[in-house]
Amino acid sequence: MARIELEIDDSKGEIVGEVPEVVKALFARIENTAHGQGFGKGAAKAAEEAKAQIASAVAAEKARLDALAPLEREKFQRESEENKSLKQTMLEAARETDRQMKAREEAHATQLLERAEALKKRNAKILDLTKAQLRGEARAAGARDESLDELEVILHASIAYTDDMEPFVRNGDGTAKTVQGKPQTIGAFVKEYLDGHAHHKRPAPGAGGGARGGASFGGHTGATVTADAARARIESGDRSADAINTLFESTRKRSA
Repeated sequence: MARIELEIDDSKGEIVGEVPEVVKALFARIENTAHGQGFGKGAAKAAEEAKAQIASAVAAEKARLDALAPLEREKFQRESEENKSLKQTMLEAARETDRQMKAREEAHATQLLERAEALKKRNAKILDLTKAQLRGEARAAGARDESLDELEVILHASIAYTDDMEPFVRNGDGTAKTVQGKPQTIGAFVKEYLDGHAHHKRPAPGAGGGARGGASFGGHTGATVTADAARARIESGDRSADAINTLFESTRKRSA
């Protein structure tokens, strides 16, 4: 083993002369070793301190959350109650809206029914008035009392109504019947019909009881038409007063 002798200045505490390379290397190794140990110890201490700081921060945060927990629970409960109340309010509002809509629909339906019933009654009254007018016009034109019921049916078959239920004399195709470019009045229509069907008119004083039972009188030819032919005419779509009168007459004659 090599032996190294060094001369040290006692007053300065330094090595006298040139320091051998081996000694320099030894001093450097000792310095590095000491530095490394010191750094390692410093790092371990720093880690411990950091760990302690983290633990302290976690504990502080946990303490803060624990302190806020009752407030958060209270806030959550309050919001839940508010949401529940809002939901109930919305539900009640929806129910009320539905109830009002149903009430309006029912009221509207009732109004429509009442209006329809009123129109039905009005139309029925107009029909009755029109039939009464036909009977009155027929009587005024000389119709026999015993023919009035039959005439009411026959004459009314040639009456139609506007959308406003205004009666008018119609042709077979449903259009308004005109005379010299003007709508024919009901009175004129009744007189015209009776003039062409004199068997429905009262006999003139001293003229007897009028033609019945198959006689041809005043253009009336119902005696020559069978009931089947008259019915076929009606079924073909002819709803004229003459067609209906012919059916009445032919049916009466067959039953007689």
